[in-house]
Amino acid sequence: MRIQVASPCYLQLGFARAVDGNLGELGIALQHPPIHLAAQPAEQLLVSGARADVAYRAAARYLAQLGAPVGSQVEIELAIPAFMGLGSDGMLRISVEQALRHMLRATEAPAAEAPVVDPFYRAFERGGLLFVSPQGKLIRRAAIEHADEEDDWVFVLVLPHAPDDVAEDDELQRRRALRDAAGRLSSSVTADALFAAVERDDFDAFAGALTAIHAANEAALSADGRPAALGEQERDILACMRAGGAAFAGRALTGLGLLGLIKGGPASRALRQALVRRLGYFGPSVMASICDNRGARVITG
Repeated sequence: MRIQVASPCYLQLGFARAVDGNLGELGIALQHPPIHLAAQPAEQLLVSGARADVAYRAAARYLAQLGAPVGSQVEIELAIPAFMGLGSDGMLRISVEQALRHMLRATEAPAAEAPVVDPFYRAFERGGLLFVSPQGKLIRRAAIEHADEEDDWVFVLVLPHAPDDVAEDDELQRRRALRDAAGRLSSSVTADALFAAVERDDFDAFAGALTAIHAANEAALSADGRPAALGEQERDILACMRAGGAAFAGRALTGLGLLGLIKGGPASRALRQALVRRLGYFGPSVMASICDNRGARVITG
């Protein structure tokens, strides 16, 4: 029995206040870069492919919950790059747990309880634009429709090479710092304008709301003594994005990835070409992505 899983990545957009004044996490599931993996029964735990170390730990923890030596083989074809702020560890953990859960059910082996519900699981479960409470409760969700390539809301991503001395849990540390600083957000920082823009299909309003939320979270980090300082190349890339038509440009709040939001497939291709010319073909990876509105796909076969 072989279980295949294809999952989106998850871009954290920052924290905002809910109607009751409590904090919630804003994020969006994106189609690229994705996770593709497969799991099947085996005599022992074997994990291979991209980010195998993270997947092995996730699988070992999950199987340990069963209290029995159940083996499996996990093969990872594609994984989300680490350290970019795209939920690499969290989405891989959820993907591995779900693959094993489906495999064990199919083979009538005992399956552990469902994973802890968190923003990563919500992105896996349904995709879309998400507003999630710290306890994992889904406060609000919206789908960003893609009816016409000319009108697509496209995130252009620049993923640099991570420095050799980056901490293994760098993205987790950044997520914790952002969460800790979120208490400094005023009551005026809400998700309302972001979701209202999606409901009206208003790209400019969405970009404006995203810019305001991003800036408020950066200001909270700075007030908490953890300013999000940009390097010279990062500032140059973001300036190139804005000059190329991006309505929003900034660094991921929980990683090293740089992102710009632009309207339309043709405009996104022109911007990516300009970035590649500026950065060189051996420079950072440049790609485009749109909202994933369906979440992960699990195939049994």
